[in-house]
Amino acid sequence: MTILRLEVGQVFWLIVPLFKKLSQPRPFLVYEINNTEYVLLKITTQEKDYIPQFLLVNKPNNFHKTSYIDLNILVHISHDLFPYILNRTLGLEKQGKLPFQEDLNKIMKDINSCFNNKSFRGNRYEVRVK
Repeated sequence: MTILRLEVGQVFWLIVPLFKKLSQPRPFLVYEINNTEYVLLKITTQEKDYIPQFLLVNKPNNFHKTSYIDLNILVHISHDLFPYILNRTLGLEKQGKLPFQEDLNKIMKDINSCFNNKSFRGNRYEVRVK
């Protein structure tokens, strides 16, 4: 059995059933790792003026021209479930890229700001994938 060694800042293309287009993998950024789960952030191509987002400047070649990280949704996936979800996705050679090291401190600061800001209270979500 292969042990995954994820790092904060890695990007994985996953099919997560909680989001639209179930058959299409979408990129997620590893935001946090603890003893039981990975916490991911969804990466999207759509700018949304009603929630805080982070515009990605440093991104891999396989990303869209314009990509944003949604800072208001934390996706929790257990260590046991993550390999199963990862195996459902084709093109594993693109998995685990670390393109955002320069941006991680800013992303972390922006997420903390979002989750501590009362004005975004109705648009903050923590999703647990089971």
